[in-house]
Amino acid sequence: MKRFTQALGTSVALALLAVPAAYAGAKSSFNVVVNTSIRYAEGAQGTARNSADAVQRIYCRTNADSAGNESVRCYAVNSANVTATCFSTLPAHVRSAQSAGDASFIYFTWDASGICRSLDVLKGSHLEPKAP
Repeated sequence: MKRFTQALGTSVALALLAVPAAYAGAKSSFNVVVNTSIRYAEGAQGTARNSADAVQRIYCRTNADSAGNESVRCYAVNSANVTATCFSTLPAHVRSAQSAGDASFIYFTWDASGICRSLDVLKGSHLEPKAP
């Protein structure tokens, strides 16, 4: 029995040595920022969802009508309840919005009429995932 225990202990020790060390990757949180004076909004969906303030949100919604016309509306609210929104029918903006995942970073700008000037969507392993 003693020999079995020693063999088992040695096997477990060797197995543990064979397991590679685990390293965590970069992790970043990006709260929602809304700047109405220079007309931009940005933030990570996961960070907004997980925020303690229960106010932050950022998303883009795409739409298509029966004639095949597509559009996108992006919306953001920061922790101080400052809001931003923009609208676009540019196909490139629609495609960018459609590329967003549930933990994406979204950045958008708009003009004085509320038309989206740019829309940037980032997906990456460093972004905070949404918690339930």
